[in-house]
Amino acid sequence: MSKPNKANPHTVKKFELIANYVSTWAQTLLNAKPHGELSCRELVFIDCMCNSGIYEDDNGNSVEGTPIRVAKIIADIMPNHPTQKATLYFNDSDSEKIAELKECLPPDTDNFQIRTSTRDGNDLLKNLWPTLRQRDGVHYLLFYDPYKAAIDWEALAPYFRGWGEFILNHMVSDPLRALKSAKSPEAKRKYEQTYLTPFDELSESAGGVKEYEQRLQNIIDDLCRRLNRKYYVATVPFFITTNALIYDLVFFTKNIAGFRKFKTAAWKIFGDKSSNQRARENKQGSLWELPSEDKNCYFVSDIADYILDKFKGRIDVPFEEIYNILDEHPIFPTEDYKSKIKQALKLTGHCHIKQKTADFV
Repeated sequence: MSKPNKANPHTVKKFELIANYVSTWAQTLLNAKPHGELSCRELVFIDCMCNSGIYEDDNGNSVEGTPIRVAKIIADIMPNHPTQKATLYFNDSDSEKIAELKECLPPDTDNFQIRTSTRDGNDLLKNLWPTLRQRDGVHYLLFYDPYKAAIDWEALAPYFRGWGEFILNHMVSDPLRALKSAKSPEAKRKYEQTYLTPFDELSESAGGVKEYEQRLQNIIDDLCRRLNRKYYVATVPFFITTNALIYDLVFFTKNIAGFRKFKTAAWKIFGDKSSNQRARENKQGSLWELPSEDKNCYFVSDIADYILDKFKGRIDVPFEEIYNILDEHPIFPTEDYKSKIKQALKLTGHCHIKQKTADFV
């Protein structure tokens, strides 16, 4: 067995977030009404760049990665749903890593099956889509996790059209560090393919975090322009211990329920805040908030400030209206946070909480 890859603290948080959301996703769909919008006959989870599933943390302890966590979660759920099925696809281009992964996975059952493969992850997606689209009642969750900023939109594009969701790892640190120094045709093509922009244009631009994030959002918007259905995109940033951004997890869904649950899962993983970015200290050793242009970590108090600004001067605002606004927000959660939001509003001294409404003064 090869030496496990290192799982830094932010990587472990990524594993926890994916596992937390998968548990909620699977339970919600399997328990949905048989003939409702979320009616589900088959769950499909796809991790097309899965690695071996075994890592080592900073203390030398063994850590289970995404495929093992997800497989165990769904395997535990499926016996309670004998008339439905789950199919998991785990792929890595390294056959040794897949061999190690298979040793750690739960066994197949009548309604729970794991399919492993060793090929290019993008080729898997291209070949898998025609079979998925023909299967009735399928809900899929695709996890696309390249080590670098290397995204094949041709492989991903069909998955925007189906009734499913995906989580994409946007490795922002890669172009920030290496794009302008890229020399080889292969390296240049990688960035052109990821951002669908000629390399000369990319290299001449400012190339900051916000620009790369916006380019990705624009690509998603273009792919979804013909959907004729509302969609939701949430971005969760992950930082290393020096507070440098390493990657964004970009979540896409056409279902508001999934959007709410993913945001809640992220905030819970980070301890009632939106990311693992840390506030810096001033000369007296007290924590101070990051300037707005650098801030990528929000607290429940920030949700309260947002609501105060949104509803300033209004009386008898129904909480249902407040929560509907928050449901659409790309960062702020509502599910499981309603009582905490009310408490934060009280603490501002500018909001009078009533049973079903609030006054903003």
